[in-house]
Amino acid sequence: MRRSFSLGLSALLGAGLLATAASAAGPPITGTEVSTFSESFSDEPILCQDELYTQTLSGHAVIHFTYFPDTGALVFREDVHGQAVAVPLDGTGPTYRGNFWFSDTETIKAVKSGDLLVEQDTDFQHFVAHGSDGSKVLAMFHAHFTMNANGETTVQFEVDKLVCT
Repeated sequence: MRRSFSLGLSALLGAGLLATAASAAGPPITGTEVSTFSESFSDEPILCQDELYTQTLSGHAVIHFTYFPDTGALVFREDVHGQAVAVPLDGTGPTYRGNFWFSDTETIKAVKSGDLLVEQDTDFQHFVAHGSDGSKVLAMFHAHFTMNANGETTVQFEVDKLVCT
């Protein structure tokens, strides 16, 4: 999917909050942003097709963070849900209608007096669409990594699945 989500937001947010309140103690600092979106583009094929499609995406997004000044921990979560419609530019292929879901969850924590960070990051993407000719598209993505206080990645995996029927 073309839509660019704020994947780097948590790193910037975490670095800024950790830098400004590394030694402060107090209640958690939270923030939530809720938004809707709608966009169309015609410069890409839809999954499982070679021809170009006009694709229209619409949906809503929720971004939430909680920062704990006394421990330097940051929890970031982004959830995006929406609908997609894809119509072939030349009118010869099937029209697709579908739904998508995207999630990014990150936990960042300062350790050793704020000198090091540990981090966990989990991403999910799910897209299901049905074509006007009875075809189906299923795309799933799941990735995770964990980095310890030594800067070593201790867990890392990525699973991609694309089914075209």
